[in-house]
Amino acid sequence: MAVEARLDAWLSVLHDLGGSDLLLTDGSKPLLRVDGGLRRLEAVEALTGEEIEAIARTQIDDQYGDRLHLGREVEFSFTWRDIDRVRASAFYQRTTCSLALRRIPLVASELAELGLPDAVAGLLSGRSGLIVVTGQTGSGKSTTLAAMVEEINRTEACHIVTLEDPIEFVHSNRRAVISQREIGTDTRSMATALRAVRREDPDVIVVGEFGDPESIAAVLDLAETGHRVIASLGVNDSASCLARLIDVFPRWRRDQIRVQLAGTLLAVLYQRIVRRRGGGSALAHELLLGLPAVRRLIRDDMLAHLRQTMVEGGMVTLEQSLGGLVETGVIDLQTALDMSLYPQELVSGSLMAGT
Repeated sequence: MAVEARLDAWLSVLHDLGGSDLLLTDGSKPLLRVDGGLRRLEAVEALTGEEIEAIARTQIDDQYGDRLHLGREVEFSFTWRDIDRVRASAFYQRTTCSLALRRIPLVASELAELGLPDAVAGLLSGRSGLIVVTGQTGSGKSTTLAAMVEEINRTEACHIVTLEDPIEFVHSNRRAVISQREIGTDTRSMATALRAVRREDPDVIVVGEFGDPESIAAVLDLAETGHRVIASLGVNDSASCLARLIDVFPRWRRDQIRVQLAGTLLAVLYQRIVRRRGGGSALAHELLLGLPAVRRLIRDDMLAHLRQTMVEGGMVTLEQSLGGLVETGVIDLQTALDMSLYPQELVSGSLMAGT
């Protein structure tokens, strides 16, 4: 699909600057997100909502166009110049159309390139259960999921089914066979796809985002019945992730959910994007492993003790990861303090940096 000429030029500037996002909104010049901050394209005239809607419609087919008209918002993706994938969200605000676009590398990164601990690759090999990748919007969850898929693709002959809304990274079969299903195009809904996926002979199931009770229950059932499930969830730390998976259910169901989660959890990987000294970004992470002590805390409704168990059990806390980035000169101490929920640990140096 050809990219509209103005949009093509703005994406080119975004790419050259190493930026992540392009935002088009009524009455404003295009905005680029570079190193976390926004920059205006001053040489461009302010856009109208009508212009933005016309640009959006050049990138979506008739089906998506109908969804934009009827639902007033639609997410889609496309390839730009065989260099990047672009994930886009067209939506209405104050009755006018806006467009938010995010650059995604055409080729998924390797796990080692992301700076994730070696233990992550070990978690991907062969065992059934649930791995949750969590973090705020824009924390690189999709990039990490894609790197995990590529690690399995590189090392194991298996069938990977991904459920995505929309498809971001496009994978090619290596040792694995990968079936990528886009919500709204290849299947009606995430709920429908999760119900159908066990009949599609998967070894590994990757869920782009889950968080409602129906999806969580389906994911836990899949992990409990012998599948490897990797899913993403937008929350702020490992403990909050587990609490969200349980507390979204009514009280009468929570004991059952705790038992399922305790029985299936392999790991929670929480990550944050941090600004490097001199520009650019790096990844800080927290890795909670589904060790017996952690499973016991989940089952016994004692999540308040998770952090102590992580520290005593040799797992990686965010503060350890941030401390390591400070020690190696990747980020400065103030950046680490701004990111931390436990800044006293960084100041005191009471925890050794870990990666």
